[in-house]
Amino acid sequence: MKAVVKVSWHGKVPELKLATEEGFEHITLSEGRELDLEVVDKRRCTGFHSKPGNHAPCPEFREIGSGDQCGECRGKDIYTDYRRGNSGKGLDAEYSVYLAQCGTKVKVGVTKGSRLTTRWREQGANYAAEIFSGLTADEALAKEKEISSNGVSERIRKESKTGGSKEKLSKLMEKLEVSGEVQEVSKPLKCSKVVRKGRFPSPIRNVQGQIVSNGSICLALSSGKCVIPAEQKGLDHFN
Repeated sequence: MKAVVKVSWHGKVPELKLATEEGFEHITLSEGRELDLEVVDKRRCTGFHSKPGNHAPCPEFREIGSGDQCGECRGKDIYTDYRRGNSGKGLDAEYSVYLAQCGTKVKVGVTKGSRLTTRWREQGANYAAEIFSGLTADEALAKEKEISSNGVSERIRKESKTGGSKEKLSKLMEKLEVSGEVQEVSKPLKCSKVVRKGRFPSPIRNVQGQIVSNGSICLALSSGKCVIPAEQKGLDHFN
């Protein structure tokens, strides 16, 4: 049994990172590839970051009830407070605040300036704009809270990241009185059904953020969810 860590992006090439009992495994999600894998409801810990750039596996590859980390790994992770939006203490890089449009929804987010476009791809953005840059982690988190207090969400459910085509960021930025260059990141993802478990859609036709599609079925991947050799026999078995 393995567990989803995330879909990471190397330029425009998506790669699925999986946690295993031995460590980590990587699978390139190239167009046309067929994966005989199935996502199930069980969860396993995906490990922790002991320092920037160092993702360590969970020592026990523990089974967990929710989320993607056991209590021990969450306590060791240097990004725990940052992910919660509480503190960037000990994180020395320069950070940026951005707006991203996924489908018809818009969110505000924070990331390292050096990872800006990669983060947009990880989030499945169709359009995005950097609105603040060169900040400390704490300054960026404060700006994010300021923007979200004006009604801009900090999260978008994966089911809401499909469809849509009209760019909405420019008008929102005028309303918020912030500026930045709106960039097109990806084309809108079209699908007839979004699922969170079941067989990987095959052959792969498109990957957007953490969603894998065969052009009809979209499988939204959640960190911590377990992956097993496929038992389902066809699209009729998606839930």
